[in-house]
Amino acid sequence: MKGTFSPYFLSYEDINSHAESFLATHNPRLRLPVPIEEIAEFNLRIDIFPFPNLQRTFDIEGFISGDLSCIYVDDFIYSNRPRRYRFTLAHEIGHLVLHKDLIQNFHPKSISAWKDFIYKIDEETRNWLEWQAYTFGGLVLVPRSSLLEHFQHELDNLKNKIALVKSKNLPVDSYREYVIDAIANKLVKTYDVSRDVLVKRISKEIEKGVLAIS
Repeated sequence: MKGTFSPYFLSYEDINSHAESFLATHNPRLRLPVPIEEIAEFNLRIDIFPFPNLQRTFDIEGFISGDLSCIYVDDFIYSNRPRRYRFTLAHEIGHLVLHKDLIQNFHPKSISAWKDFIYKIDEETRNWLEWQAYTFGGLVLVPRSSLLEHFQHELDNLKNKIALVKSKNLPVDSYREYVIDAIANKLVKTYDVSRDVLVKRISKEIEKGVLAIS
């Protein structure tokens, strides 16, 4: 199978378009935190199965079945790491949305078959597909439109601290990381994701010019 297909070439904005379309269909009122488990079970009709020692045995946190009917999640993550569990669901739904045809074409029927399927893909393609699903997960759980609003609100709350730093004639890059981290910590409960996910989402939107720290 190796080398028999090419990766889907999707830009960040392409993936964001898929994420926004997904949310418009399955969470039109943009409830926060995004009810990703509810969407998976009741909208997409996907079963969620906590699998014992999935990560330890197969070195994966979750995977979607070849018939797209079930998402398997490491049972420890399912029971003890709720934010990681939410992201794992969003990541696997990303594969469903972005890579449905590919999965259905090769249709792995077991965990070992899935892992064999993944590792028969060349590393560059595999990393590309995983990046796409990871990016989709972040964009679905931390939607651009709501992040823009919440980021600006929290940035306003930091304006006195920022003004003090700027009065010392320090450049933006001397306090950008502090501001991103402070805002991420404030928004963790709102989005019910890890601080790292929020830091990456905020940083990417700054890179894209959607958000700005002045």
